[in-house]
Amino acid sequence: MEPVTPEEDYQAKYMQSEERFRKIFSLTSAATKIIDENLVILEVNDALTDLLGYTKEEICGKKILDFACKQYIESWENLQHQMWSHGKPFFKLEACLKKKNGDLVWVHVTTIVYIDGDKRFAYTVLDDYTFMKSYQESEKRLNMSLKYSRMAVFEINLDNGEVMHSEGLKEVIGLNADQDKLDVEGLVNSFIAEDAVELRALFSHLPEESSIDFVGQVDVEHSGLKWVHLQGRMEPGENNAKKLLGTVQDISKEKQADQHKDDFISIASHELRTPITILSGTLQLLDRIKPKDDVKVSGLIDQANKSLKKVTILIEDLLNASKMNEGQLHLNKNLFNIVEAVNECCAHINREGIYKIQVEENLSINIYGDADRIQQVIINFVNNAIKYAPDEKLISVKAVDQGDAVRISVIDSGPGIDHEKAAHLFDRYYRVDSKGSQYSGLGLGLYISAEIIKKHGGEIGVTSENGNGSEFWFTLPKQNPIIEI
Repeated sequence: MEPVTPEEDYQAKYMQSEERFRKIFSLTSAATKIIDENLVILEVNDALTDLLGYTKEEICGKKILDFACKQYIESWENLQHQMWSHGKPFFKLEACLKKKNGDLVWVHVTTIVYIDGDKRFAYTVLDDYTFMKSYQESEKRLNMSLKYSRMAVFEINLDNGEVMHSEGLKEVIGLNADQDKLDVEGLVNSFIAEDAVELRALFSHLPEESSIDFVGQVDVEHSGLKWVHLQGRMEPGENNAKKLLGTVQDISKEKQADQHKDDFISIASHELRTPITILSGTLQLLDRIKPKDDVKVSGLIDQANKSLKKVTILIEDLLNASKMNEGQLHLNKNLFNIVEAVNECCAHINREGIYKIQVEENLSINIYGDADRIQQVIINFVNNAIKYAPDEKLISVKAVDQGDAVRISVIDSGPGIDHEKAAHLFDRYYRVDSKGSQYSGLGLGLYISAEIIKKHGGEIGVTSENGNGSEFWFTLPKQNPIIEI
């Protein structure tokens, strides 16, 4: 066997090296191509064919710019010109390519010149970052939508006080953007003193799987007070960390609009009282002198009185809502028997004979509170039962001793209320429309009822399911009610 010459040995090693390169080139997970000085693609690996969706035969012989999105072609051509004509050894850029199916793919392009013999070639790696690009675009859209909705999102670690948040949170709560990293104490202290105390207490007693819904004011330097709505929900974190995820929103404009609306309602309601009083007196006079044998005239007067009563109730609701919003609803508190109050306010409904109020109780307890206001709440509950379940003629009213408090509930067997709607029943101007039905009223009755019960230091709520009726309830403490401010 003849000995191998140095030239043959070199040739063999070159071939082995070339084979290894080809193998690595073919199997590497990064999309890769080789081009010549004319920018023609000579070779591609499997990763590039997978990336673009074309076969090797469909890609080789073409230029990569044939697959590029139009807005990137000019800058890519300039970089190639600098590399091939001005000796730049490599270049990098971000670009967008069109796949065979029409989808777009975003890549980081790195191209390096190398010499093989007396010819120059370029080796290009295209790193797919489409997922990251989509994430960045999504985050950009989210931040833009949050900005224009005057909102920001946050994540609070209640164990160590760390706060992660989106752009704009500091702006919403009135802090300088260049201020030090925000923590939970800084977030709480951005609110005025009274609200900060309440929010701190809420953060300190948040059980797992609970939520928070808080409205307060922050004092912004140079622009005064701003209203902020903070909502959040507890979510499990790593290592059982207590984390609260939520949003904060600047609702100053909404509060200002509510104030303008309340001012208008207050003025309009007061102005309406005088003509309503005159109209009421006129109808009372007509009622006394109406001809008994003229059924038509008597019916018109009766209908006018009923309509006037509805208008009067609406005006009283508007005035009460306005007073509550301004903190001017005062209670005339005395000792009264809760069961006697229930029987008294429901007696007129039983007398009419259309509906029957069944009072279920086995207690006789005196409550310190405003009997008229509590009766207003009970009547409101009963009227709601009649309004939303008119076909159910029996309405139950229960009084239950709970130790330190008494629970009063009004129960009907009507169609019930969706859980989602039930959560808003005690909001101002909220009205339930069941199966497209439209009901009279302003949606203030339950809001007023809730404020009355809160003034007494009690709680109010509703338990209801579709098809299973509703139970509206409130509790009143037997003694030591909260002191009005």
